[in-house]
Amino acid sequence: MSEDSNLPLKVSDLTVAYGRKPVVWEASVEFPSKSLAAIVGPNGAGKSTFLKAVLDLVPRTSGRIEYFGKSYATARSRVAYVPQRETVDWDYPINARDVVAMGLYRKIGWCRWISRAHKQKSLDALTRVGMEEFAERQISELSGGQQQRVFLARALVQDADLYLMDEPFAGVDATTEKAIVEILQALKRSGKTVVCVHHDLLTVSDYFDHLLLLNMRVVASGPIAEVFNVENLKSTYGGRLSLLSKFTDALANKDEIEAGG
Repeated sequence: MSEDSNLPLKVSDLTVAYGRKPVVWEASVEFPSKSLAAIVGPNGAGKSTFLKAVLDLVPRTSGRIEYFGKSYATARSRVAYVPQRETVDWDYPINARDVVAMGLYRKIGWCRWISRAHKQKSLDALTRVGMEEFAERQISELSGGQQQRVFLARALVQDADLYLMDEPFAGVDATTEKAIVEILQALKRSGKTVVCVHHDLLTVSDYFDHLLLLNMRVVASGPIAEVFNVENLKSTYGGRLSLLSKFTDALANKDEIEAGG
């Protein structure tokens, strides 16, 4: 077995452009197995575009994407995707259980009835995210945090080996965020890999063990302990010194508290 076949995701020289404007430029990065990885960078850095490009949701100008050493078309049954909540039509008339069952369509097949066993798998996934009592509730009636949990359940029911998530913590309350973190940690313990677009610098080192710093280009990538530092953050965020100053102060206070404890 080749080394690349053990890598859940390998991106080589990825470039994406809208018209003549490059959004992601010659990005090369590898995500190791059994890891929780964050993609971090300023607004407009191309984080979501990067994720969509590796999933063939937006066209690539150039680049090679490998999942477990294979193309996405070949390995897609091993990959699950959680999009940004804002990109979903939550007014569509469907209940939470049926949203989760959509994650099984590759196994069920389109235009076929959902069996009792598939319905039970969907309910089990909702139970994992604490949403079983809302199974028959229309998704439009759910709060933002509840909607996010339902979409996470849709990914979980696929039993994938790699989970790609675009801002899974955006717009959720503290309780939901904690629940999502616990689910991600459980996925890692079971041998899965998770890659998340993330925006909160203060929680990066608490939630993740691997990091990609992106601002159109790859600034740094690797284990948190090696790449999550002020120098790399300055290179990533440029002149946003007020943001970095706030982060550095908060990080120093956190270290002092932990050292005192």
